[in-house]
Amino acid sequence: MSATETTLSPPAVDDPKRINDVLALLDQTFLSETTASRPTHFDIAVSVVCNIKCPFCPRQTFGPPEIRSGLMKEEHFDPLVPHLGFSHRTGLYGLGEPFLNKNFFPYLEASKATGSYCMTSTHGMSLTSEMIDKVLDSELDELCVSMDGPTKGTFQFLRDGAEFETVKANVSELLRRRKARGQSHPRVHIACAISKYNVWQMSAMVRMTIGMGADRLAFSNLVLDHPEHAHASIIHSPIFRFNLKRAKALAAKLGLDCVYFMQKPFPWRKEPAPPIDPGVRYGCPAAWRGVIVERDGNIKPCCYIDVSYGNTAETPLPDAYNGEAALALRRSFIDRNYNEGCKGCGQFVQVTDAATKDLIDRAEAAARAGEFSDGVRERLLHMVGHFRDLAGKAASGGRG
Repeated sequence: MSATETTLSPPAVDDPKRINDVLALLDQTFLSETTASRPTHFDIAVSVVCNIKCPFCPRQTFGPPEIRSGLMKEEHFDPLVPHLGFSHRTGLYGLGEPFLNKNFFPYLEASKATGSYCMTSTHGMSLTSEMIDKVLDSELDELCVSMDGPTKGTFQFLRDGAEFETVKANVSELLRRRKARGQSHPRVHIACAISKYNVWQMSAMVRMTIGMGADRLAFSNLVLDHPEHAHASIIHSPIFRFNLKRAKALAAKLGLDCVYFMQKPFPWRKEPAPPIDPGVRYGCPAAWRGVIVERDGNIKPCCYIDVSYGNTAETPLPDAYNGEAALALRRSFIDRNYNEGCKGCGQFVQVTDAATKDLIDRAEAAARAGEFSDGVRERLLHMVGHFRDLAGKAASGGRG
């Protein structure tokens, strides 16, 4: 290189997703009722149609209008596609079997074209030989298979209409072909909803999952949508805690990723809200991070409160995400006037000053280190400063 030559830095790349990721860190401080970022998590109900009859599924408990069966149409899905490029995770499922929607793979292809991480679920009976090839040929990142028992009797009671040996063979075959292709996708997770009918079989679920070659076992407690089913729950019981501890210990010993997700067991029950410390700030990742889109295009923050942000066929997503309904929900957290349906939910989280500072520090570091143009970097750092001011007010007891 001659003395007159200079080394030029690569041009800044103002990648919209990287910008959004910085803003999303700030939003997760729960300090502003208006989100700076686009949604980073999408749960899209592509199917509310199923061809098995699980006894505790809301589909069996309720009919219309509570359950609006059907398949998502393009007019409700297509408006979402331009926004999925900001997403960290896009779930394509619903209260039904996603593979029954003939548009599932076109929807998946459109989602993957944006660069989003995509996942779906299945009851396993749809995994025919042809379907297995379609799944492996796609760019699906994660497939969750619902299997609520490691024996034929338990499984076929809890998954009425599905055949235990068929589902087990289907999953094993998918994993065998994935290995033969040298692929690592989709990651296959086995989901098991725990009730009094299978609580003693949790360790056996670990062994079955390993035997099939699946990547993860995810336990959750059964959600019971009607008082007459309350007897099936073992949530918070010593029996459940004992078996979960034993199953997770066995999984750790055998090298299986095993997790538990707590769900609200009795959505219908009007239970006294847990005590809320007025000196503690609470937030909700669902309210500041993502959206659920029902099969008819209705946009909402979660399954447990009756809040609608609008409809994908009528309202642009950014407008809905920062519309009055969304702002009112977030404002209830900032003002510490929490929605009764939020208290006691697993998403209702305490917020500490240390965690808030860490998020803002991470956002600042990402803004400084990222390949952004000077103008974009300046705007991001201005937002960081704004959130530091909000954090200071919140720490002193003032409104965020």
